[in-house]
Amino acid sequence: MNDLTPGRLDLHIAEHIAWITIDNPGRRNAMSASMWRQVPDLLTKVADDPAVRVVVLTGAGDAFCAGANINELDEIEGGREESVTVTAERALLTCPLPTIALINGLCIGGGCQLAAACDIRIADTGAAFGITPAKLGIVYPASSVARLTELVGPANAKLLLFSADFFDAARALQMRLVDEITDDARGRAIALATTIARRSQLTVRASKQLIDMASRGESIDERRQHWQDLSTESGESTEGINAFLQRRPPEFPYRG
Repeated sequence: MNDLTPGRLDLHIAEHIAWITIDNPGRRNAMSASMWRQVPDLLTKVADDPAVRVVVLTGAGDAFCAGANINELDEIEGGREESVTVTAERALLTCPLPTIALINGLCIGGGCQLAAACDIRIADTGAAFGITPAKLGIVYPASSVARLTELVGPANAKLLLFSADFFDAARALQMRLVDEITDDARGRAIALATTIARRSQLTVRASKQLIDMASRGESIDERRQHWQDLSTESGESTEGINAFLQRRPPEFPYRG
């Protein structure tokens, strides 16, 4: 793919895992306005597919995402309307399925915005990170500032946004911008996604919702009881306990 070819997001579903690949390697997977608009649509599609249990977001070639396409910045930013980047970010944050960012290579600007919106971030040891609005004189979206601060804390968020410098994977891990770094990030992402796909999907979805609510300071008691009642009514917990006692793989009935 060359620089003149418009980028896209590719979707591939296999073994209960939806792979969403940012595919614009001629521009280091920079996201055009049309690519940003694809994110919510693809996430709705996979969330509605009963075969999908985990989403992995990654980049084609040797980069995760070099950010927004600067040539389309006016269209991407959207003026006073909500930007397409924020809409995509919110779609990731609110996706009911667990989401994993597989970060291979550069993860810059909007790339960090996408990765930060995922539940778990696994990075290759050669990955590099930077959040660069200070190089362009633009203001990072409010939702992105809040998410970044939640992940890395105020001091590191200021370091990233004030400097617009690039940081290696080891420093990103120290900041808590990523959760794991490894020489085989793809293999680790596959292993983790496969493990999650084999667990109780009721427990996984309940845990995601309750953790997100708790992180926002919301009371979770009533919602937790809802999930517990559903576990009993669906036979999810009965199957899990029986399978454990009988030393066999569980066949959980809940499908979402």
